[in-house]
Amino acid sequence: YPYESVKTERKLEFFDCAEAPCMSECPAGQEIPRYLNYVATGDLDKAYQTVLATNPFPNVQGVVCDHMCQSKCTRINYEKPLLIREIKRYIADKFNRDLPKPSDANGIKVSIIGGGPSGLSCAHFLALSGFEVELYEAKGFLGGMAADGIPVFRLDDERLKKDVDAILALGVKAHLSTRITKDLFNKLQATSDYLYIAVGAQESTPLNISDIDSEGVFDQLSFLSKVRKNEAVQKAEKIIVIGAGNSAMDAARTARRLVGDSGEVTIVYRRTRREMPCDPEEVRGA
Repeated sequence: YPYESVKTERKLEFFDCAEAPCMSECPAGQEIPRYLNYVATGDLDKAYQTVLATNPFPNVQGVVCDHMCQSKCTRINYEKPLLIREIKRYIADKFNRDLPKPSDANGIKVSIIGGGPSGLSCAHFLALSGFEVELYEAKGFLGGMAADGIPVFRLDDERLKKDVDAILALGVKAHLSTRITKDLFNKLQATSDYLYIAVGAQESTPLNISDIDSEGVFDQLSFLSKVRKNEAVQKAEKIIVIGAGNSAMDAARTARRLVGDSGEVTIVYRRTRREMPCDPEEVRGA
């Protein structure tokens, strides 16, 4: 565990002898063997372009991707999996060439509601194809949960900024601190050829227990957001984190930094340590 099998669940067709299991497991369908080969031959320019073809966040994904591909790396048949996410980070760190240029304008306008990874990805690919793109974000910054919920010790502001700036450099116009009202929504519908809604799902699932709204009790997303934005969080010596998913580990590791050497952070989970749903590396980090 977690490297139990490299078999793919994808159905093999008649003239379909093989496909890299890492690609089948990657939600973005990245051409992983191709960019790994470019790295091996020293062609970081082509490696970066291969990553960027399906992933407009190479700097972000180089540090926070949950690298499902790695669990299906065929090197498991021989030894250990390649560190695919870390290789992507190496590519992003070393790339210093000009970014791709957008195609000629096609006269089609798209408005995007939501400036998180989904909205920004949509903006990236549309702008590259020559669409006129305007993006509307209710918060005063772009990046969605990547900018608001991932601790800085996992994703620093500079990496996120590099990817966001590269998208805006394609000609995407961003409207920040712009909450979508009914009137604005109707206006966007009337003035755009297409409208893409990418508002996300930025809500935690509350525990169904009494006094859950008591002072000093936070859901993990609002807690992480407050810390990320340097907002005041009441001083504490002992903190309990209920749950064992990846965001719970982020909350626990963030809390540990807040309480200092004299404080104490405890993770409480209803099942065993082996059954914790977070990534094993998150447990080790905690």
